[in-house]
Amino acid sequence: MESITSPWGATFDRFVDSIRESTIIAAPYITSEPIQRLVSRLGTRRASICVDVLTNLHSDNLIDGSLDAGSLVWLCEQVPATTVSHLRYLHAKAYVADDHTAIVTSANLTNGGLWRNHELGVTIADTEGVRNLAGDLREYGALGVRVSCDSLADLESMANEARTNKAAVDHSASGTAKKSYSAIRQCMDERLVELRTAGEEFASDPHGSITAQFSDAVLYVLGRHGPLPTNRLHLLVRDLKPELCDEEVDRVISGRTFGKRWKHDVRNAQQQLRRQGRIVLEHHKWRLT
Repeated sequence: MESITSPWGATFDRFVDSIRESTIIAAPYITSEPIQRLVSRLGTRRASICVDVLTNLHSDNLIDGSLDAGSLVWLCEQVPATTVSHLRYLHAKAYVADDHTAIVTSANLTNGGLWRNHELGVTIADTEGVRNLAGDLREYGALGVRVSCDSLADLESMANEARTNKAAVDHSASGTAKKSYSAIRQCMDERLVELRTAGEEFASDPHGSITAQFSDAVLYVLGRHGPLPTNRLHLLVRDLKPELCDEEVDRVISGRTFGKRWKHDVRNAQQQLRRQGRIVLEHHKWRLT
């Protein structure tokens, strides 16, 4: 393990140069110039390297430009084997190259993070440690949702429109400008909710279904907090997946109410995991097998 201090742009360059097959990049803020630097240094290797990006597509991040969705679209075009996943509340900044190098740092993948800010981090070169960290990041990714290049382009288009309207609001007290900004902001938020709740775009993806998302959440919670009774398990799943747990929606059959719909969906996930032999109920508590 080796300490990294700012500026760490040169360390990032060496990190990219060391990638042979795959890399994982986790950062809530990502801007265009570091992405261009990444692609440039990958060179001809980019045709065969897998790049997995984990970020937080929050509307505020997209509108203020701290997360440049357009640069992610460009990355997907330049490096064919790129995936982008959205995880609400992501705060981690970590970079993994194959199974030989990992960097955990306070720095986002931005110009400020690489060159200007006073950041601190560590490089991990122990193979087992790198693999463990990569596994943790993949677990985070499984809790999020895969976002297509087309959806990223849509979000970037909406963010550009929102920025234009926000500028009008900042320079005018016009009610029309405020309504326009609020409308596009609401549209962005609704699109993000659609993505997080696995809309039609991922209907054919078994990892995008509601049951699959709750299954991932159950496994994650039990792996960190188990064994747990059902009520406690459900509360932790709700905290992890709030957009899927609407307290105002009940499960109704033939006019009769059978509790909250999301709790029914979580129980379905539990029973599926139980049939698969991945979790068991012992002494009124659920645990991983």
